[in-house]
Amino acid sequence: MLRHLPLILVTALAAIVITLHFSQPYDSTPVVISETTTPAPEKPDFTAYKSVSKRKAAFFGFLKPYVKERNQEILTLRKRIESGQIKGDELTALAKRYRIKSKDPAIIQEQLLIKVDALPASLVLAQGAMESAWGTSRFARDGNNYFGQWCFTSGCGLVPESRGEGKKHEVRVFESPMDSVISYMRNLNSHPAYRDLRATRSTLRQQGDSYNGCYLAGGLTHYSEKGDAYVESLKTLIRANKLEQDPHNYCAAVMIAEEKSPPARSTELPLPADAKGHSINQPGEEKPAPSSKNKTNDTDIATDDSQSALPPTDKVTHPSS
Repeated sequence: MLRHLPLILVTALAAIVITLHFSQPYDSTPVVISETTTPAPEKPDFTAYKSVSKRKAAFFGFLKPYVKERNQEILTLRKRIESGQIKGDELTALAKRYRIKSKDPAIIQEQLLIKVDALPASLVLAQGAMESAWGTSRFARDGNNYFGQWCFTSGCGLVPESRGEGKKHEVRVFESPMDSVISYMRNLNSHPAYRDLRATRSTLRQQGDSYNGCYLAGGLTHYSEKGDAYVESLKTLIRANKLEQDPHNYCAAVMIAEEKSPPARSTELPLPADAKGHSINQPGEEKPAPSSKNKTNDTDIATDDSQSALPPTDKVTHPSS
């Protein structure tokens, strides 16, 4: 009997464990593993970095999660559009938000599939770095504005020190960096000035090619008065900081001929912007609506808050790559 005692004890212990396990109430709640990137909880003080390389790494590390999360949200919405799940009032609201004038649901869906799509992280990060001087501009520090979006209602933002007499624009203040990313990406996805970028992206999708930031940067000549030179600066920044793989050498430098005179200015609608804070609108283009301070998501019905995405940085020049 004693020699069988260890076996008896082990058997009894196993029976107790099994009994306790099955006596517990079963939790049928599924385990959900979120694929959404959680942005950094605190905004770094980028002016505190003495090392340029460390400042760059910190800036990219800070902004990239927001870009990834927003792209995921946009692609989720795109799948709903593709599957025909969006109809009625929701479709009408999206058409308004993305500046689609047609009332035909089929045409709206077709145009939404051109406009509602992801943007290469390399391009977004490069523009964020240029427009905010690596997060050190006053507008980035005090207004969470990394892309120079404007607003036109008094008190909606920060007044640029370089704003000319009689001008009323302000550099919009956002509640969070994510709100700035949302507004910027919607601007590129909806404003008439960037239709070439969207057309190029659509072609790449149809061909099954990946989105290359340097390749799509060619559609941003209206983002700045510098035009093609601005595009080349973006490509240089992407290339120098190795923000993407470039097997087709799209980021290669291109010689730009100097213009003898600057573009003529319109007396009614401001022209594209440079770092001193001029507006993006082209003569004949519609002027962006005044800013809405409410956070807007693609699943909400909200006013179109896409603003001129311009780079006024209050005397902070665009950094070198």
